Amino acid sequence: MALNKELWLQTIEEQLFKSDEFLTVVGLDHSAYVNNRTVHIPQAGANPTISKNLSVFPAAVGSRTDADLTYNVDLFYSQPIRVGVDETQYLSYDKRMSVLSSHLKKMRNVLGNNTLYAWTAAVPTASIIRTTGSAVGTALAPSATGTRKVPTLNDFYTASAILDAQDLNPADRRYAIVPSAMYWQLISDSNITKHLEWGASPVAPTGQVPTIAGITLLKRSSVTVWDTTPAVKTVNDEGVPSSPATTDNMGILIISESYVSKALGQIDVYTKDKDPQYFGDIMSVSVAHGASKMRTNGEGIVALVQTT
Repeated sequence: MALNKELWLQTIEEQLFKSDEFLTVVGLDHSAYVNNRTVHIPQAGANPTISKNLSVFPAAVGSRTDADLTYNVDLFYSQPIRVGVDETQYLSYDKRMSVLSSHLKKMRNVLGNNTLYAWTAAVPTASIIRTTGSAVGTALAPSATGTRKVPTLNDFYTASAILDAQDLNPADRRYAIVPSAMYWQLISDSNITKHLEWGASPVAPTGQVPTIAGITLLKRSSVTVWDTTPAVKTVNDEGVPSSPATTDNMGILIISESYVSKALGQIDVYTKDKDPQYFGDIMSVSVAHGASKMRTNGEGIVALVQTT
């Protein structure tokens, strides 16, 4: 009887994680303040009255009452994981490195989920718009059923008009954090797909649309989930919405970059090597993090939400 050879690769197929590119490029960086429990963002009060051809002196003296917007910085901890001597000595791959990598990537996903919820919860009612395409798109949200109207180029025009009317910083870049499945629905819009024709755009060979109406698109497997109100649903650290329903809707978050913020501390790695009780190494990580809108009324943030 022949003995078959066996080969163990020296790498392991790692877990899959969401893309959190937006944490790096979107929003003001308040990481310098992350060692504080609460971050205060002063808000200027009402503007002065302007008079024309003033004839009464002395002029009436007014005052300005400023306000305070605050957000808390939370501490996030990963579950300690044991890597035993039997796992480090006899496996063909570096399990210690693999475990540490999963700690770091999972932590970043959790921070991404919390950041998106903090920003989305700040969207004012007047800045929530609904998709206007044909009702042929899949519902997409967890537990949702049926079809929804797909996003269109005109929806992005509407979002841009809302942001323009708020007199925001004209130097700001604008970003849309888009659920990946909604992205592919979006570029099915004939007004967008025509730009993918050969010769019409330098991105045609890839089929990717980097910007729409001056808004840079960032894909993520999930962003936020809304009910029929529409109101954003609270999520757990995994990004799973509370009380999922068949009527839930996915949403796109469109942001003018200096009107949201995030604070991210240094990720601390904890290791206890050769623990005599566990006959192995124990590893975990922690990080301080917070996120917020920059203005009390939520200017600079628009949500584009699916509708039936």
